Amino acid sequence: MLPQVLSWWDIAQQCFSDDYGSLQGGFLASVFMLILGVERVFHLDEMDDPGFALLTGNRRRCPSRHVVGAWRKHLVWNEVDRFCHRTSPWDLLHDQESLLSFDEHAIPRWTKKFSIPKGYITTRNKYMRCEKLYCGYDLRHRRFVTIKATPGKVELRDVSSLLTRRMLRFGQPASLHAVFDAGAGKSDADVRALLTLAETTPNLDVTLRACRYPHRVKIWKQLPPDAFTSYEEPGDCQGASPKEVRLAETSTVLKGESEAEAVRTIICRQIIGGPKKDRWHPLYTSIDAEQSLPRDLLEEFRQRQHHEQGYRVEVHDAFLNAARCGYDKDSPDRKRPGFCRGPLQMIGWLVALLYNACGDFTAELGSHWEGTFLRTLRRKFFNRPGRLYCTPTSVIVYFDREFRQQDDLLPMIDRINAEHHRIPWMDNRLLVLSVSPDDRPRAGP
Repeated sequence: MLPQVLSWWDIAQQCFSDDYGSLQGGFLASVFMLILGVERVFHLDEMDDPGFALLTGNRRRCPSRHVVGAWRKHLVWNEVDRFCHRTSPWDLLHDQESLLSFDEHAIPRWTKKFSIPKGYITTRNKYMRCEKLYCGYDLRHRRFVTIKATPGKVELRDVSSLLTRRMLRFGQPASLHAVFDAGAGKSDADVRALLTLAETTPNLDVTLRACRYPHRVKIWKQLPPDAFTSYEEPGDCQGASPKEVRLAETSTVLKGESEAEAVRTIICRQIIGGPKKDRWHPLYTSIDAEQSLPRDLLEEFRQRQHHEQGYRVEVHDAFLNAARCGYDKDSPDRKRPGFCRGPLQMIGWLVALLYNACGDFTAELGSHWEGTFLRTLRRKFFNRPGRLYCTPTSVIVYFDREFRQQDDLLPMIDRINAEHHRIPWMDNRLLVLSVSPDDRPRAGP
């Protein structure tokens, strides 16, 4: 994990101004707090860990919450945008057939002192004060690619075209299939805007879930039974009866358009036994019938669930909902506080970078660690007892005792030691990792 932090630190020095000398302490503390599981900035006052102090560039004590909080508060949005752009994994998209999901994550705010815009919170099924993070997620590699922070009143349909064009411009994929939830097409005009963007861009295809408006659902339910193709899927758990799914392909005429402009529509009907109603999942797509079968298109769209799972990991394992608020607490008018995009977007992107780094970490450990959550990695690998030895030229990290997962970690430790990483905030000392010895001879420390 430390090699990624070193690269982020190099980029941060190029992107952020440091007028008050708080960049090193604020940035490093914000990163290592997420890695080690320190949930909120005021918890720093309770920490007395020499190892954490060294990680954050302090020799004697952990950084103060006042220094870290002040650095976050005064982040400028254009500097944050520059950092996000330079640390984005654009190489995952370059000349690839990419499948990207764009969706929002709403962070609820419980303030009553400031009047900030409201947005819809799906977990609570109501509108409330919130701020939003819009992310692009690579479904093939399962990595976050881009981010944009907005007030709570901004919806997915407002930023869908912007995020898509950003992926095409900077990622330069050979082809891009962008998938959206229903929030990107609340009106027929929003649907047409995305489809027009796909028609005018040669290497872009768009698929979005259609809103289940009653008059549209009524039309879809009138399709004849022979229009559906039925197949079975595995049940929700082991031993459960298989689920029956029926697929049909039709076309939908949007408001104010003619039959010639009808949109290709995939209707997925999941049969629910008993008194419950069947579930209908319609999809609008710009992909022609010759290019993709309905079932293949449905399976690609279902990969969007990994994006939702990524948000859950960020919230529960990396404390995304504890990100610093974006509204201006120093605003003279509490009824109309300004929106400061920089602090919210910076913390949200650091969480995304940590998510990506953990994905790279588990991929190097082996296939049996694939999909491991951040909280498990902390328990198994990150928060381990050990000792630090600082020499005039090196920093030696020595694990106190052998642990069960040590063998999986040995190839990575040998690679990091062979790369000769130096830590700038420790007087450019060489980093050396060492594990507890066992009876088996091996190369490396």
